[in-house]
Amino acid sequence: MLQDVKEETMDFIMNAGDTSYLTHGFHPYPAKFVPQIPNFFIKRFTEIGDTVLDPFCGSGTTLVEAKLLDRSSIGIDLHPLGVLMSRVKTTKLPSKELSQISALVSEIEKHVSLYVQRELEDETFLSSIEEDSQIKSDYTIPDFKNRDHWFQKNVLHELSIIKSQIDKSPLSPETKEFLHIGFSSVIVPVSNQESETRYAAIEKNIPPFQAFTLFKKRVQNMVDAMYKFNKLASDRQAQVFEADTRYVDFIESNSVDFIMTSPPYPNTYDYYLYHKYRMNFLDLKWEHMKAEEIGSRLRHSSRKEPIAEFVTDMKDCFMQLSRITKHGSNAVFVMGDSIIRKKLIPGDDLIKEISEPAGFVFLDSIQYDLSFASKTFNKAFRNKNKKEHIILLRKECGE
Repeated sequence: MLQDVKEETMDFIMNAGDTSYLTHGFHPYPAKFVPQIPNFFIKRFTEIGDTVLDPFCGSGTTLVEAKLLDRSSIGIDLHPLGVLMSRVKTTKLPSKELSQISALVSEIEKHVSLYVQRELEDETFLSSIEEDSQIKSDYTIPDFKNRDHWFQKNVLHELSIIKSQIDKSPLSPETKEFLHIGFSSVIVPVSNQESETRYAAIEKNIPPFQAFTLFKKRVQNMVDAMYKFNKLASDRQAQVFEADTRYVDFIESNSVDFIMTSPPYPNTYDYYLYHKYRMNFLDLKWEHMKAEEIGSRLRHSSRKEPIAEFVTDMKDCFMQLSRITKHGSNAVFVMGDSIIRKKLIPGDDLIKEISEPAGFVFLDSIQYDLSFASKTFNKAFRNKNKKEHIILLRKECGE
């Protein structure tokens, strides 16, 4: 990369300000890159109307920036919740639909209040609320393994009431998905899961109304952000596919102008694990991810798979990317170093090895401390010796 590009890139990496503007802040998703990175490189390597691909789109950061910059985009991910986030974050909602959300939230509050008062056995309140509003709560608490270990009883009821009322509402499917993401975002905070990146059960003593209060606040923030997004974002199409990047023959050959992505870092994170209770509440299927998630800690730590398995999987991905992208098009990969069986594996060397057989040529890279770039990771993942790399490739040959 040109020296001025490297200096500018390092400046916004080290001094990135707000990274949750507009729809970026809808839902937590650990290990995502800051939106300033795709914004910068999309502007540098594409033109208005071009198609940007993120083959490991996660929560849709690249897709949002492409839409804001008047580019079409395609996102692919195996994670069903990530796909839902990406779709919601790139879909404009009519003001008429947004204006109806507050009434639904008020209706949900009545049902949550009814449940809480029943628990308190306040018969006077119950009589008045049922006579005045004719409220009859009808909801089902989902059943899944170790449910009562990870959730308090009152939290299970409140979350189930919220989900049920969203599903019963007359709002459009797109608006319901929007509300599902707001709902999903509060599930881990009110569960017994310690944090977004710490999978351990702790006693939190979540009080009544806490789940609803967090949901109400999150949805209001999302509505405000969506009004702004509607004004600033283009009408370019953002397609999101729940799929394995090794098998994407449904995407047309030579149809992509630029790739901007951050693939999985081997042995670093289990995306399914930290979101699986959210997916249980949303009726999303996630069990297949245990075996299919490329680079997971489950595969490389628990199951002791060697780095060669990751290389094989990613080479299959790159063969698809070679087919999809146009000759001479650029690709930017953000890739961190990994440690498998105490051996440090440099991310830039790994991408070079994997991409070359598919016809991609290494042009340049930028590196910086991973401990700074990925503060959302557990301390165990933030080894001081690890680097993160921004790698520029060009597709020169192949299909």
